[in-house]
Amino acid sequence: MQDGKRAMKGDQPLLELSSDEPIVCRSVWISDIHLGTKHARVAELLDFLRVVDCKYLYLVGDLIDGWELKFRWFWRDDYNVLIQKLLRKSRKQTKVIYISGNHDEFIEQFMGMRFGNVTVARQVIHTAADGKKYLVIHGHQADGLTHFNHLLEKLGSHLYNWILDINLYFNRLRRAMGFGYWSLAAYLKFKAKSAVKFVTEYEGTLASMARSHQADGVICGHIHRAEMKQIDGVEYLNCGDWVESCTALIEDFDGKIKLIHFHENDVLRAGRGPGHMTQAMAVKEMAEEAGHQIVAVTLGASAQRPMPAYFASAMKISVRQLPTLEFKI
Repeated sequence: MQDGKRAMKGDQPLLELSSDEPIVCRSVWISDIHLGTKHARVAELLDFLRVVDCKYLYLVGDLIDGWELKFRWFWRDDYNVLIQKLLRKSRKQTKVIYISGNHDEFIEQFMGMRFGNVTVARQVIHTAADGKKYLVIHGHQADGLTHFNHLLEKLGSHLYNWILDINLYFNRLRRAMGFGYWSLAAYLKFKAKSAVKFVTEYEGTLASMARSHQADGVICGHIHRAEMKQIDGVEYLNCGDWVESCTALIEDFDGKIKLIHFHENDVLRAGRGPGHMTQAMAVKEMAEEAGHQIVAVTLGASAQRPMPAYFASAMKISVRQLPTLEFKI
C-alpha cells in the first residue's frame, strides 16, 4: 500500500483505529449524524474520518437535521469542520454519495445532481469488490409513520431527543462512577415489544425492497440500530448512527463488509461534546483553511483518555503534553 497506509484485512474483526497509520478500505457507510442537534457526535466522527481513507464514502441520510433547525437553530463550529472535512475528502479522490433521508428532505431539490465529486441521490446500487450488489437507501421509505402521519413522526423525533437529554445526564453520573456509556434509547428499542415488532417489520420490508431491485442486500440507516443479518437470503446491513452508537459499515478490497463500533475503541471516551484533542485538530484545520501556518501545539494529557498515537501523526507538527486538559496553538 502506498504512502505508508495499511489496507483493511479481511480477517480483521475490528479495526485498530489507534494506529499511527490511517486505515485504507474500499467503501464506508455512515448515517444519521443529525447536524443541527446537540446530540450529534461530531467529535467522534471527525476522529473516525481522520483515520479511515476510502474510495467510496456513503452518507446514508439525515446528515443534517432540517426538522430541528426549523424548530430551533443550533449549529456549532465543529459542524462546519465536519462539512469541510467531507468536502476535503471529495477533493482527494474519494467519491462521496449523499443519500437523502427524512430529516434532510430539503436536499430533494438537488436530486441526481453532482457537485464536484459529490453526488446526491435518493437511493443507489453499490457493487462491491466481490460483485455483490447492495441497495443503498436511508430507510424511511419503509417506515409507515413517514408515509401516513408526518406530524406523529416529528413528535416521535422530539420524544427521542428528550430521551437523549435524560441519557446525557445519566451517563455523566456513570462516568463519574467509572462506568462506560449506556444507551437508554437502545435499551427501550430492544425491550419494548412494540419497538421490536416495528424493527422486525422494518427490516423485512427493506429486505423485500432489495430483492425487488435484484440486489444481494440492502444498506440503510434511519432507525439508529446497527445490525448485520440475513433475512430470507438477503443481507440486511444497517450502519447505525452518530447520535449514540457511533457505528459504520466498512468494505475491504475483497468485498467483505464489517460493522465498526467506533466509540468502543480505547481512543474514544464515553462522554459527549468535542474533546480537547478533537478541538485542537479542528482549530488547526480551520486556521490552515484561512491561510495560517501552525507550527506547534501544546496539549493537555488526561489519565482517562491518554493521547492516542494517531493524534501526533494526524497533526503533522510538534506536539507537547502538559498535565492539564487545555491546549494551546
